[in-house]
Formats: sequence, C-alpha cells, structure tokens
Amino acid sequence: MDLSILGSGDFMHDWYVRTIRLRFQVFTGTPYAHVSPMEWRIDPESLRGIARSRGYLEIAPMFQGCLSFQYAPQYVPPVPVFDGPDRPDKDRERWLLNRLSGSDQVWISLKHANLSARRVAEVAEAEGLRVAADFGDPTDRVLLLSRNPAPPRLPLPTPNGLRFRYAWLNYIAPVTVLALLGASAVIVGSPSDYEAPIVNLLFLATFVSAVPAAFITGLFPRTTRVGWLAREFDGSLHVEFAMRSYRLPADLVVQIAAYHGYVFYGQSATQAGGPSLKFYKRV
Repeated sequence: MDLSILGSGDFMHDWYVRTIRLRFQVFTGTPYAHVSPMEWRIDPESLRGIARSRGYLEIAPMFQGCLSFQYAPQYVPPVPVFDGPDRPDKDRERWLLNRLSGSDQVWISLKHANLSARRVAEVAEAEGLRVAADFGDPTDRVLLLSRNPAPPRLPLPTPNGLRFRYAWLNYIAPVTVLALLGASAVIVGSPSDYEAPIVNLLFLATFVSAVPAAFITGLFPRTTRVGWLAREFDGSLHVEFAMRSYRLPADLVVQIAAYHGYVFYGQSATQAGGPSLKFYKRV
C-alpha cells in the first residue's frame, strides 16, 4: 500500500492497529519471534521497543529482512502488569464471594476488585473455581475464574439467531429517554398552555438526559463491563464495537479477543461514536 495516499489520521490508526497486533499476536511468550520491519511498516527502533516491553531480547537475525528476538524475561523484564493490594481485606473478599456465589464462570477486574491476583485466586479456589485465563496491562489485570479452566474449543461455533449485545444499551437508553420524556411533555401540555413552563422543562430534560444515556454502559462497574465485553466474542465471524461501550484499554480487549479465537484487524472512528475496534474469527 502506498502510504502517501493515506491521511495522517488514517496512518496513525493503521500504525496503532499494527503495534497492538505485534504486542499481543506476535510477542506472545513464544520462544522466538521474527518480524520484518518492512512488512509491518514499523521502524526498527519502535519494533525493538515493543519487543523489549514484552520481555524479548534481540538476537542475530535468523532470516533475511527480519529482526529476530528470543523470549528472555529474566534478562529483559517485561513492563509489569497491574496487580491489586496483596493483603487480607474482608470487605472486598466478601464482595468477591458474592460475585462467585453460584457461578460457573466469572470475569474479575483486579482494579475494580482492589485485591491481588493471588488473593482472588485463593478465594476462588475455596469456592471451587480456578484461574482459567489471566490478561493484563499496566492499567488493569483481568482474570477469568471457572469451574472448568480448560480453554475454549476454537473456532467457536457460529451462533444461531440474533443475540443481545450490551453495547446496544448505549442506543436503547437515549431512545427510551427521548420517548418517555417527550411523551410526558406532550401529555402535560395537551390540555392547555397553562403548564407551558413544565412542558419546556420536560423537553429540556429530554435532550439533557439523552446525552449521558448514550454512555450508560460506562456507569456499570468495571468487572461487569469485562464480562459483557467477553460476550461479544460469541462465535460470530466479525465483531465490532465502540470503545466507549465498555471503556476498557484496547490492549486488554485484544487479549480477551485472542482467547476466544479472534484477531484484531482494524480501527474506525466517527465523530459521534468515537473509535471502534474490529475483529475477525480465526478459522
């Protein structure tokens, strides 16, 4: 592709996609990684920096036109991931027990839980759940706790029929607000003009309330949003959603997607909806 035909915004989005894919789809902890700077269109120094952040040490090139790396976290410590406080906390552990009670599978955000991964694993094990997956970045760490910690069989089967997506709440909520408050304003103002100030207030409340309603999913706790996000990867061939829907770092989203057999391939953005991430199912 001729980069000269791309706008600066498109180029930055493309670069952003490629760097995330490198971090979480190439430098995954495998013993060796070989990357062509020309093929990935990333300058060698940036590429080396990404490798170091993932615990890889550069070695002599093993293939022409490639940079070669060996996974050596003992020599090149990767950027540490987030972890919560590693101390007993009865209130937070009680909250965790309530989340786990009667569940076969639960996603937990350590940033929201305010507990360390070790403490979460200990509490979960007492309830018969074990850590099935562990994803992290410097801002948060997400654990999947399950009674059956085996990874999912990939590729996931394609779902039958339409499934509810929690991202839809950001569209359903403002429409509901507009409908309810708009109808109330019409009903109150229908007998006469005497209630005109009330009608005006209702119409004003309608438009003022519709804006925050478009971000309603962000009002839910982080752990809840992580679970909703994981449900997006339900076996559909293509998955796309706005980042505002779940308000989680793209690095974490890409890792959760990969666990379900999805590859991050693009990003788009609109003035109204903001950036969206795109994934396809690996078959």
